[in-house]
Amino acid sequence: MLGGATNYLTIGLPLLLALDRPRFLAVMAHEYGHLRGGHGQFAAWIYRTRMSWTKLYESMEEDASLMAHATQTFLRWYFPRFMAKTFALARQDEYEADRIACKLLGRDVAGAALAEIAVKGAWLGREFWPLHWASAGRSLQPMGPFSAMRVLLTQPVRDDFARDALRQSLKEMSNLDDTHPVLRDRLEAMGARKELPQWSAKPAIDLLGASANTWLQRMDQQWCRDNASDWKLHHAYLRRVEERVQTLQASLLRNNADELTQLGDLKRRLDATADVRDCYARALQLAPNHPGALRGMVRTLPDTDVAGRLDGLNRLVEVHAASTWWAASTAVQMLEPLVAAGQPYDPLLKQWRARLKQADEAEQRAWNEMVDTPYFQSITRHDLNEFETGELQADLARCKPLRRAWLVRKNLQEFAYRRCYILFVELPGMPDGERYALCRSLERSLDLPGPVLVLWAGTDPTLHDIEKNTFDVTFARSVA
Repeated sequence: MLGGATNYLTIGLPLLLALDRPRFLAVMAHEYGHLRGGHGQFAAWIYRTRMSWTKLYESMEEDASLMAHATQTFLRWYFPRFMAKTFALARQDEYEADRIACKLLGRDVAGAALAEIAVKGAWLGREFWPLHWASAGRSLQPMGPFSAMRVLLTQPVRDDFARDALRQSLKEMSNLDDTHPVLRDRLEAMGARKELPQWSAKPAIDLLGASANTWLQRMDQQWCRDNASDWKLHHAYLRRVEERVQTLQASLLRNNADELTQLGDLKRRLDATADVRDCYARALQLAPNHPGALRGMVRTLPDTDVAGRLDGLNRLVEVHAASTWWAASTAVQMLEPLVAAGQPYDPLLKQWRARLKQADEAEQRAWNEMVDTPYFQSITRHDLNEFETGELQADLARCKPLRRAWLVRKNLQEFAYRRCYILFVELPGMPDGERYALCRSLERSLDLPGPVLVLWAGTDPTLHDIEKNTFDVTFARSVA
């Protein structure tokens, strides 16, 4: 906080693999903008001072000495006031750093970098990492991810996924927990287009020349060492899933609709390409309006069977209101590229877009209720079955900073029938900014039967509050 400062910039390997050289340099220019001299010195000082106070505040949190107690008392009074007073300046500094990136690389390059990061970041979280961890079912020894990531990130993102990921990113609203503006606000301030970019073809890691392969090998080896124990846990979990599949398969003719649907879901969990349509068809023979079986059947129908998929989605909306958003989102993703290709689905697309808009509004009201009501109000024990719990625990085991987690069900007035959850997590030794980002990432990536709000143990709620008001610990990391 006093005197000179030495600044270090840590560059993530996925960033080097996802962006081409100009877009990577635009990101570097943004970071340079935070540390610039001359013009904007005061804003840069605010940026560095906020980081310094944050590091001091977080480093003192777990110190139990008498001197630390006195310092903590002062920090608990001063730190929130300082952060609140300087928030607007810090937010403005983000826009100024973007302006510098636009000046050096051009607004089209800077804007495309932001859009590509948003889409490929979502793809990594929702598709690449689940697929990579699924390989634990085939191998007890961990496999490094980065060599495969290098190849896959240079390929175009699937169009329906990319459009949905960008649309979700553009819907995000700015808040007081993060000084970074949301994607929509940043693109509008730049004057950049809010559209999918042309994907980067040559990754910026090529700047390392011949040493790039060596670094990838080293990072793969380090990842395997860091994740060896969690990989074995996931391997054991997938073996349990295989055993459950075998049990359900052995009793196939006696299974009820729930068990048949679970069999199809678990087979696809082990192999996303498995042909499980018969499982869902049998379930629908026993219970024609079973929502899980209807969703499963829609997923397994070929893309060319537009009428069949739309029929299933319409049935799902009619019999299970909680699935409206999923059904409408799936229909819009399916119909948009068909309409763009000139096929005559405009009326249906408008109908499903209207449904999606209504569902979005209802989901937002439900989310506001989750966020705005007291955290421990109207909660009950979670309702996950054994395999849903095991899957959640396996996902949380891969989140290295997480020590413990508590999952509860949140009962909402907006959707009394909807399965909604709050996940409280203990993330010791992390800066609040990183905690915030990790919690938002978990909200997007965790595969639960309904929306989840993830909150970390800090000043509100405190760890004591969580331990007192929740139920059993859902996940606890074993300490070697």
